[in-house]
Order: sequence, then C-alpha cells, then structure tokens
Amino acid sequence: MSSKGCLERERDALLLFKAAIKDPSARLSSWRAQMDCCAWTGVVCHNRTGSVRVAELNLGNPNEGTNWRGYRLRGELLHPSLLSLKHLQSLNLSGNDFEATQIPTLVGSLHPLRYLDLSYTNYSGTIPPHLGNLTNLRLLYLSPYYNSAKIVVHSLDWLSGLSSLKFLDMSFLDLSAASHNWVSAINMLPSLQQLILYDCSLSNIIPLPLNSHLNLTSLLTLNLGRNNFNSSFPNWLFNLTSLSSLQLDYSGIRGALPNELGNLISLTYLDLSWNLLHGPLPDGLMNLSSLSTLKLKNCSLSGPIPIEIGKLSNLNVLDLSFNSFKGEVTELHLSNLTKLVVLSLIENPVLTIPVKHTWTPPFQLLSISLGNCKLGPEFPAWLRSQQSLTEIMLCDTSIEGNLPEWVWNSFSNITFLDLSNNKITDKANGGCADMLKEETTQIIVQPRLALRPFVVDVSGHVLFGSQRCLP
Repeated sequence: MSSKGCLERERDALLLFKAAIKDPSARLSSWRAQMDCCAWTGVVCHNRTGSVRVAELNLGNPNEGTNWRGYRLRGELLHPSLLSLKHLQSLNLSGNDFEATQIPTLVGSLHPLRYLDLSYTNYSGTIPPHLGNLTNLRLLYLSPYYNSAKIVVHSLDWLSGLSSLKFLDMSFLDLSAASHNWVSAINMLPSLQQLILYDCSLSNIIPLPLNSHLNLTSLLTLNLGRNNFNSSFPNWLFNLTSLSSLQLDYSGIRGALPNELGNLISLTYLDLSWNLLHGPLPDGLMNLSSLSTLKLKNCSLSGPIPIEIGKLSNLNVLDLSFNSFKGEVTELHLSNLTKLVVLSLIENPVLTIPVKHTWTPPFQLLSISLGNCKLGPEFPAWLRSQQSLTEIMLCDTSIEGNLPEWVWNSFSNITFLDLSNNKITDKANGGCADMLKEETTQIIVQPRLALRPFVVDVSGHVLFGSQRCLP
C-alpha cells in the first residue's frame, strides 16, 4: 500500500468498472471519486516504478456462509476498463457472478497479471485460449460452480504459453475433448507446483512418450480425482518425488498397488479410494514415513495388513475400509501411530481385531469405525481411554452380553454411536434401556455427561434396565 494517491486515470477506470456491475451488498461503497482509490476496499497499490499504480484487485466474495449469494458482485466482471490498469498483477473475482456469460477474450490482454482467480463465478461457454497470452501468470483458478452446466475446454494447447505457472485449478471443467494429450500439455509447465483437475471428464492418463522429458519435478499437489481413466498407474507418476499430496479417488485406476509408490517419499496425503484395484498392500507403501493421511477405501484390496504399517508414525487418518483384508490387526500394528485421530477398518468381514483389553493406546481418536470386523465378544475395553471420541461405529462386530457402565460415562463428546447387529443384552447397567427397543434403529438422546444430543443405532439388540442416559 502506498501513502500517495493513485493516478486519476486508474481511479476513473475503477469507477467505470463499478458502474458496469451490480453490487447488492454495497461492498464497493468506499469506491468514491473523492477518495484515494488506493484506500478503497479490495484495492492495493504499489510504488515500484516511481509512481503509484493499482497492482491488486482483491474482490473475491468475502462471505462463505449461507448468504454468500447476496454478497456477489454481478455482471461484466471483466470490464474493458480494467485494461487501463497497466500494472495490475493480481485479480481475484472468486465467488462472484458473471451471470452465465462467457469469459471475454480481453482477459488475454491483461498481460501483467501474475494471479487470476475466476473460480466459482458462474461463467458459461468455453474457456478462451487467449489466457495463454498471460505469460507472467503464476496462479490460475478456473473452477466453476460444482453443479453448473459443464464448461467446455476444446484444447489445452494454450497452456504452453504459461511457462511460469505454479498453481492451476480447473476442477469441474469438461476436458473430455482434450483427454488425448492433456498429460503432454501439462508437461509444458516446468514450474507447476499444484495441479487440480478434479471431476474434469478426463478419460486418458497414458504414459508420456519415451522421448519425452518429465518437466513436472516441482509438483507438490496432484488431484485427479473423479475422472474415468480406466487405466493402470502411469509410469511418470512415480518420478514425482517432490509430491506431497496425491488424490486419485474415483478415477478408474486399475490393477495392483505398485511397489513404486514407495518412490514418492515426500507424500503426506494419499487418497486412492474407490478404484478398481486388487491384491495386497505393497512393501513400498510402508516407506512413506511422512504420510499423515492414507485413504484406500473400497479398493478391493486383500491379504493381511502388515505390522510394518506402524512405520507410518505420522498418520492422522488411516482408512482401509470396505476391502477384503484378512488376518489380524493388533496393538503391534497400532502402537507407533501416536498421532492417529481417525481409524476406519469397517467392512473387512474376515479381519480380526484381537487387541488386548488391557492395552492403552498412545493416541486419542476422534472417530473409530470397525463395523463388520471380528471384534467381540466383549466390548473393547481399550476404547475407554479415548476421551476425545465423537464417532463410534461397531456394528456387526460379534459383541455380546452387557455393556460396561463406563461406556455411558466415558464418551462425553460422542455424536454418533452405532452398535447395531450385535448381541448385546443389557440388564440393569444398560445405558438408555427403556428407550432402546429391539426394533429401534436411531434414537436421539441426551446422555448425562454430553453437551449435545447424539445418535445411537442399536438395532438388533435386546436391551433391559432403566433410562440411565437421560439427564
């Protein structure tokens, strides 16, 4: 921000911009001719050329709550008057409303831009290839509304002009017409650190040609989730050794989990859920010691869960649910996972969890889901130490007999408890006994020590006793 006033012609250009759009929440009420435009809401000026120039327009929607629509600027958000801002480096229009008009081609004439955010702006039509003229761009966000009509991108060849680009988000755009060469087009961006192409109708993730050099060695975040590649893992993926986040959920990846995953030693986040995989967890996976999140939900994986999973000592989230793992998971698997807050092994019907009742875990879970694993016949006493739990799902785990009294006393933060399809016969000690009838599926109750209601699913049980859970 400069202490000197802005140029008159830049102030007048901004006033023309204001006059061309609708501002129902008066966000631009400070934009008045009598004031220095460098002091206007959303305007940042720099004094790097011997004179004060408008360098940033930060006009993203400030309201992310339920009333965000009422705070949108609407209309001709890329008005020709912006071309008068010769030193404009950053333009953030996210969360506003183009009123379903197309992004104008004049955007390609805003040559100084380094930062352009048009995400969630209700534009329509096609993406203008003139964006490729913005050779100084470092960041380009184009993600439209999630439920809007698909925005078509006929080609990605224009990306070749953006060699300085570091952050690219084109989620929810229709890139189907560019599926044949999207990998080669992205590979023209040697500075790229973040690539998000989530739900882009991509159907191809072919290997790079043998004579091609991989330029994506700076990539830190890669999100290709919710596409339909119908392919095995591409060869180039395992050379991205700087990658810290990889998301390929719902993407039609087939085959066994490759041992080469272990090459991605910088990974902290890995989500391969809902793919068409098979086979065991590879040894290489256990080399990813920096992982904080591992999600392999519903991947048709099988075999034992190796004790070496304990090497992933930085895990916060471990989700191996809806697979066909077998064998045992004991305290030996879990003892080194001191940072674990979410554990989900639900729907692994031949997996046994014979953790000793005397074991005290080194972590404090927020959520545990072990449904349809072999856990009983006793309620797992090792959960008593988990004072932070908000969700417990132990349905169909062969638990029998009475619930311990501490179940109703220990979990003061609980919001969801599912004990359905077990053989719990709770007499005298039994929780919300008179309320939880055999045919009950979900009951909202107020436990004595909880601060808010929670959902209890105890369908399939026979329960007796008094209403011990009521205040």
